[in-house]
Amino acid sequence: MLTEEQLLVTRHIRGHARVTAVAGAGKTTTMVRYVLERLRSGIDPRLVRVVMFNKAAQEDFSRKLQHAVGGAFGLPPVRTFHAMGRNLAISLAKEGYLPPFDPTPLGDTQVGIEMLRALQASAGTSSQRAAIRDEQQQWLDAFVGFVDLAKSSLQSPESSFFAGAYPEQYELFIEAFARFEQWRKAAARVTFSDYLYDPCCAIAANPDLAQFLANRVELFVVDEFQDINDIQFFLLKTLAGERAHLQVVGDTDQCIYEFRGARPEYMLTYFGENYPHSSYQMSRTFRYGHRLALAAAHLIAHNQRREPVLCISADNAPATKLELRLQTADGFSLADLCLAEHASGRPFRDMVFLCRTWAQAAPVELVLLQRGIPNRITGGSRVLDRQEIKVLLVLLRVMSGRFNEQSPADCQQQVFDLLRFCELKIKHEVLRRYAQRVLSDGHGFAALKLSDDGLSMYQEQRLQRLAVALDGIEKSAFAGRGLETFLTDLDLLKAIRDNALSSEDGENRAATIGSFVGFVAMQDDQSPAAVVAMIEGLRVADADPKQGASVTDAVTITTMHRSKGLEWPVVILPGLSAHYMPYQAGRRRRADEDQQESERRLMYVAMTRAIDALYLFTPSLDCHNGWDGGFRPELNILPSPFLREMNIPLAAELGAVLENGTQSSRADAGLALTNTATRYLAALALDGEFSSAFPWIDTFEFGVAVRHDLHGDGRIVAVDEHGITVKFSVKQVYFSALLVDKVLKLIDSPLEDLATRELHGEFVSGEVLAHSKYGRGIVADVDARFIHVSFREGSKSFRKDLFRATRITTKK
Repeated sequence: MLTEEQLLVTRHIRGHARVTAVAGAGKTTTMVRYVLERLRSGIDPRLVRVVMFNKAAQEDFSRKLQHAVGGAFGLPPVRTFHAMGRNLAISLAKEGYLPPFDPTPLGDTQVGIEMLRALQASAGTSSQRAAIRDEQQQWLDAFVGFVDLAKSSLQSPESSFFAGAYPEQYELFIEAFARFEQWRKAAARVTFSDYLYDPCCAIAANPDLAQFLANRVELFVVDEFQDINDIQFFLLKTLAGERAHLQVVGDTDQCIYEFRGARPEYMLTYFGENYPHSSYQMSRTFRYGHRLALAAAHLIAHNQRREPVLCISADNAPATKLELRLQTADGFSLADLCLAEHASGRPFRDMVFLCRTWAQAAPVELVLLQRGIPNRITGGSRVLDRQEIKVLLVLLRVMSGRFNEQSPADCQQQVFDLLRFCELKIKHEVLRRYAQRVLSDGHGFAALKLSDDGLSMYQEQRLQRLAVALDGIEKSAFAGRGLETFLTDLDLLKAIRDNALSSEDGENRAATIGSFVGFVAMQDDQSPAAVVAMIEGLRVADADPKQGASVTDAVTITTMHRSKGLEWPVVILPGLSAHYMPYQAGRRRRADEDQQESERRLMYVAMTRAIDALYLFTPSLDCHNGWDGGFRPELNILPSPFLREMNIPLAAELGAVLENGTQSSRADAGLALTNTATRYLAALALDGEFSSAFPWIDTFEFGVAVRHDLHGDGRIVAVDEHGITVKFSVKQVYFSALLVDKVLKLIDSPLEDLATRELHGEFVSGEVLAHSKYGRGIVADVDARFIHVSFREGSKSFRKDLFRATRITTKK
C-alpha cells in the first residue's frame, strides 16, 4: 500500500521529475512501481534505462522489478553507471572511436606497481623518491584517491589537484597521472574508473559522436542522484539528448561522497538548470520513529545547502529508542551496552558501531575482544593486524623478555619494522644493516649507537635516543607505563603526525596507537608478560574458526561512510566528541562552512541507519562542575556540537508523546517548541494540540547571570560553539554547551528591561551594558581615564568622558 506521496511519484507521466526521498522512505518500492506503471502504459522496455548507484542496489532493484512484472512485460535494463559506461566503451572500441582494450579491469596489485613507478619517475628529488619508497602504501593510497577524483570529471588533472586542495608535496601527482595514463593506454588496459572516463573523454572530443549516441532512450530512472558526479552527469545528459525524460531520485541531506566528486548542487541546482521538471517529495520514513526523526530533523536543519524537506516518521514505523550516553575512558560502557542488548534477546548481528574514522574503531574492537563479544570489521583491517600495532607488540615482547623466542628471520624483520616506525629519516638499506647488527653483533639495541657511513649527525642522534629508549623498555616492569614512556621520550606521536602524507592519515595512525596504549595501560595486571599473553589470547580467539558466533552472530564495526544504503536494528555511534564530529583531521580549529555541512550530512546518514534503537556515546557527560580555569579543553574531551543541535531532550519527549499517544506532564503544561518541531507537528496535523512556545526560550548568552549548585552565582564572560565560560567570585569555569541546561540556572531573564537613561562614567566593574556598536558587554575595569569592557568578540577600552552605553537592568 503506497502513501499518497509515493502514488504521486508513480503517476508522473510527462516531462522530467525530481524526487526528494528521505532515509527509509521506500524509494525502491516506489521506483519499481513507477517503472511498472510506465510499462503498463505501453512504453517499450528496450527504451527504458534504470541506473542504480552500486551493484548491490542494482541486483536488489532487478529482483524486485522482476517479481512485480511477473512475466507480463519484458524487463528494461537495470545498470550501474560503471556498467553502462563499460558497455558503451566496448561498443565505441568496436566502432573505432576508442582504441581496442582489454575490458577486464586491472587488479589492485598491478595498479599499485604501475602507480608507484609513475610516482617514482615523477619525483623531483632523491629525498622525495626515498620518501615514496619508504612509505609506499601511504603515497599509493593518496595517489589512488587523486586519480579517482581526477577521473570523476572532464577537467584537467591540474584543475582537480587545486580543486581538491591537495598539499604542495603532492604536486607530482599531476605528472604521475600523465605517466600512468601513458602506460595504461599503451598496455590497452582499464581501471574501474576508466569505464566512464574513456568513453566520456571520447565523446567530449567528438561532438558528432555525442549526437550519434543521443536520443536512443525514452526514459531514464536514476537512483541516488545526490551522489552523482560531473562525469556521470555528462554521460547522462549525452545519452538522454532531447528525447529522453529523466526521473531522478535522491536526497541532498545524504550526499556524503564529495571525495568522489559528488556535490549537493547536482540535485539542488544543476538538474533544474538543464531540465525543467516537476518536483516531488517522499517525506515519510518507515525505518524509524518520531524521536529519531525529530532529532535528525533538528540536526540537518542547520544546513543551508539542502531542500527544505522534513523527514516524518510514518504511522507504521517502529518506536525507535534514542539515548545519549557517557562513553567511559576504558570503553566498558560500549561493551556493557552490547551485553545488555544481547541479554535481552537481541543477537549480536543486529548491532553496529559506526565510527567517523578507523582510528575510532580501534578502541571499540579492543574492548569487545577483551569482553569476549564477537565482532567483525567491514571495509577495514583488524586492529591487531595494523602495522603500527604490530610494532607496539614487538615492544611488549621485548619488555616481557620473549622477543628472542621467535625465529631469527622474524626477529630481524621486526627490528627493521620497529626502526621504520620510529621516524628516523634513514634509508631502508641502512636500517636493515642496523637490524642485522642488533641481532648478530652481540651488542643488542646498543648497536644503534654505532656510526654508519652516510648518516648525518641528526640521524645518529635520533638512533642514540632510540637506543636509550629501548634500553628503558627492556627494564620496564609495567607494560602500559613502558609504552607511554617510549612514545614520550622519542616524541613519536608528534613525529607520526608531522611526517604523515596527510593530516588525516597522521591523525588516524597516532589515534590508533594512543587507543592501544591506553588499552594496555588500563589492564589490571600490567606486567608485560601478562599483557602479551592476553593479547595473543585475544588474537587466537578472534581467528578461531570453531567459534561459529564470530561468523554468524557478531557485532559489526565499520565507518559512517560505509553505512550508506544500509540499516540495522541497533546503531551505536561512539566517540562523538567535538574533535571527531565534525572531524577536524588533526586541526584544532573550526571547520569551514562547507566542511561543517558535509560532516553534518554524514552524521545525519549515520543516525538514520537505526530501526529500533540509536545510542549516541560522547565524552564528559558527567562533567557537571565544568573545567576550572575558564579555558576550553581539547576538542576530543568535549561533546560534539551536533548533539546540541539535535535538541535531544525535546526530540525524546515530543517523540514519546507522539509514539505513545499520551502527553507527559511537561507536555500538558506546553512544550517549548522549536520551528522544526512546529513544522513536524503541522505535517502530522497536530500543531493545534500543542502550545507554540514559551513566552521566551532561555538562552545562555554573553553577559547573562547564572547560578551553579557548587560554584554559586556568576556571569557568562565568553561564548563559543562548544560551550561557555562563567566567571564566579573566586574562579572561572568552562561548561560544555550540551550540559548548560542541566547544570546552570539563569538568574537573568533573556528579556531585559533597558534603563532609559544613558550613563557616562557611572559604571563599575561587573556591570552589564549595551553598546550601540559592539552589543552586550561586561565592565571589566574602570580607572581614572578609561573604562574597559569585555564584549563577545573581544575586549575594548574607551575614554570615560566620551563613552556612551546603556546599563542593562535584569529581572531576578
